[in-house]
Amino acid sequence: TGQPSFTLRGHNGSVYAVAYSPDGVTIATGSDDATVRLWLAQDGSHKLTLSGHISCVITVAFSPDGATIATGSGDKTVRLWQASDGA
Repeated sequence: TGQPSFTLRGHNGSVYAVAYSPDGVTIATGSDDATVRLWLAQDGSHKLTLSGHISCVITVAFSPDGATIATGSGDKTVRLWQASDGA
């Protein structure tokens, strides 16, 4: 139809990175607001916010098994997070 299914809103800055989990259940987004947000792909509802970077998040990737999320930031760090709870 040419129309989006839904729009993910919640970041307080530009979004630079988007990744789908390998199972297609979760979408991760990285933003200029230094956070990563996890969303349910089925309906776009917000699941979890990952905070810890001190600069924009410019890349996001899931591990092949979907258990870990790697994020790269303008703060010159890469962080690894558990996809289930952000730990």
